Amino acid sequence: MKVLIVEDDIEIQQLVGYFFKKDGYEVQFAGDGLDGLKFLKAFKPELVILDIMLPSLDGKNFTKIVRELPDQYGDPIIIMLTAKTEIEDVLEGLELGANDYMKKPFDPRELILRAKKLISGEMRESKRVSFAGVVVDDERHLVTENDVEVELSKKEYDLLHLLFNNKGIVLSREKILDRVWQTNYYSGDRSVDIYISKLRDKLKSISKNIRTVKGVGYKLEDRKEYSSKER
Repeated sequence: MKVLIVEDDIEIQQLVGYFFKKDGYEVQFAGDGLDGLKFLKAFKPELVILDIMLPSLDGKNFTKIVRELPDQYGDPIIIMLTAKTEIEDVLEGLELGANDYMKKPFDPRELILRAKKLISGEMRESKRVSFAGVVVDDERHLVTENDVEVELSKKEYDLLHLLFNNKGIVLSREKILDRVWQTNYYSGDRSVDIYISKLRDKLKSISKNIRTVKGVGYKLEDRKEYSSKER
């Protein structure tokens, strides 16, 4: 398994590299965003550990380029490392396509565990699931509503996939954070609620079936009657 560490702090770079090498990973380093893109194309890692505050090209723009050009850069798992922890920064990084977001300082052992969890693909079950005219095709990473493609961000897609695979089951906010964001670190914020609202807006045919369970979380429910008070 290959990992690319894009980090301009040499001490952090070497510390993270040490733990990944110790765990059997093949490691490549880059000190800035532009070099990171070059190594990503040549090295073809399955995982990228990415600092946000980088010279030449920051982590957010790095992620944006990678996700917009998968033919050139593939589809690596991206874990962002940063001291910037305001919720706006978190959501922006995730919206651009990062798979996880860790605050500096951090424990490298936790980083390894998160990476393994993401690589194992625990959050995905069925390859193709459907409900009420909405189809999630995981092999093509495609969502359609009444045969019309619906554009979703990566986190919106993963959240929808989780709801579909657990239809009728109440999912707590903590569980959703753990399965979709691979963390419950931000369990105090409203990021889950924000993404649920986005799904309801984009998928009108099932918006009323995404039920709010007060004080707990959400579930996808097959029912005809829906109380707007529950939203």
